[in-house]
Amino acid sequence: MIRHIVFFKFKPEIAEEQKNKLVEDLKTLKKKIPLIQRLEVGFDIGKKPNSYDMALNTDFNTREDVEKYSIHPDHVTVVVFIKQICEDVCKIDYEVND
Repeated sequence: MIRHIVFFKFKPEIAEEQKNKLVEDLKTLKKKIPLIQRLEVGFDIGKKPNSYDMALNTDFNTREDVEKYSIHPDHVTVVVFIKQICEDVCKIDYEVND
């Protein structure tokens, strides 16, 4: 299994409704993209200077599934919105051996 984690840092001027829209848009990807085995998203509660504002944690069966997800039209649409409201985004993909 491949775990795909993304951290988001919002632009300072972004309103709460836009942040919440991103959460909902990400959650709907689970229904639209069957390659996603598990998806959770949440806002940071630590509020430390080195914290990001939000995280997305998803699981896929294979690396190939992650690649297909990355170019899926519904994912690409969300990425366009992310680029509008985030000043920084970082991600990691790693194998999970449970």
